[in-house]
Amino acid sequence: MDATSTVFYEAGGPLHMLVVNPAAHANVQATEALAIQAGWEADVVSGASVAVVDAPGASSDVDAITSATKLNDFRNVFQGGASLRGDNTRIQAGYAYGFESDYRSNGLSVTAAAELFDRNTTLEIGYGRGWDSVCDLEQPQAEKAVERQRMSTSEGCFQKDKGRTEHTIDLHSLSGSWTQAWTPIFNTQWSVSSQLVSGFQSNPYRAVWLGRAAAQEHHPNERARYGTSLSARIWLRPIGGALQLSARAYRDTWDVRSASGEIAYERGFGSLVRLRVRGRYYQQSGAAFYSDDYALMPRGQYFTGDRELSPLNDWQAGARLELTPDVVGPERPLSLLDTLHFVLKADIARYKFESFHYGNAEVPNRRSIFATVSVDATF
Repeated sequence: MDATSTVFYEAGGPLHMLVVNPAAHANVQATEALAIQAGWEADVVSGASVAVVDAPGASSDVDAITSATKLNDFRNVFQGGASLRGDNTRIQAGYAYGFESDYRSNGLSVTAAAELFDRNTTLEIGYGRGWDSVCDLEQPQAEKAVERQRMSTSEGCFQKDKGRTEHTIDLHSLSGSWTQAWTPIFNTQWSVSSQLVSGFQSNPYRAVWLGRAAAQEHHPNERARYGTSLSARIWLRPIGGALQLSARAYRDTWDVRSASGEIAYERGFGSLVRLRVRGRYYQQSGAAFYSDDYALMPRGQYFTGDRELSPLNDWQAGARLELTPDVVGPERPLSLLDTLHFVLKADIARYKFESFHYGNAEVPNRRSIFATVSVDATF
């Protein structure tokens, strides 16, 4: 079993976000071939965000940033599954149910893998199916998207006669990978993924300034995503560690295109300590319907206040430390355990938004920190 806690903190002026993600997972080896998994995780969210995204130069009596809306939420996800392993094959299936004040999710996943050519080649394919529901403000009189108002609170969600309605979201995900060990010191992995999303994909709490009034942001109901990545790992004997290089390309039907590259170095210090450091760069274009000023530069029938759909880039740097203390086994302090493993991880990210503003102000919360502590033990 393992227990993990991850903290995400994004800061900058009055806008900030804190997410604490505790998780626990258990794996029981029922037979030599069959394993059963169960798990739980949560997201405890608190922070402040802009409710109405103004265009640069928009006439507003209230500054969008200083009047940021506070938010708090608590999300739970329960999951379970089973895996069946043969000499050179593995099949795994799982189900997850998540819920929070304004969102419900159901997810089913199936993966299959095979090892070929003396286990130097591994092929894996996976499929995921999701059925989600998101809460929104009931507005039967708003016939056009530009007439819809944002939802100010989740109060009344998933309850009858509370002025709320539900939208459905259907997800289909397909992925595949090929991992190849070319030599004892060099291996590569190529992976592809795709996802089809159908349903309500806007943020019901966010509105966009359209010139004379603000309306709840309006995204297309259909989105197809495609991505591919290639990574390589080589052992460098002179420096006693492994160099890892990876690159990823992505595009979707909203015309968001992105590319990222990462370099990492990993080495062990005896059998007890392993250290990995990494650096990553990410660049993306904006969605076809993105504009920083919809009053002057509309983009058809859709409009968004999501900064993640604007052109942006970011740098990340981090380190991961794995500890395997020599306290397990017969005649040891923790003799009941077979293995004990700790992971400490931290990453720092810096974002740059090329054409996204809150009124006349640039995005202030452009820095974030990820930190993870994990304990893994087997009995």
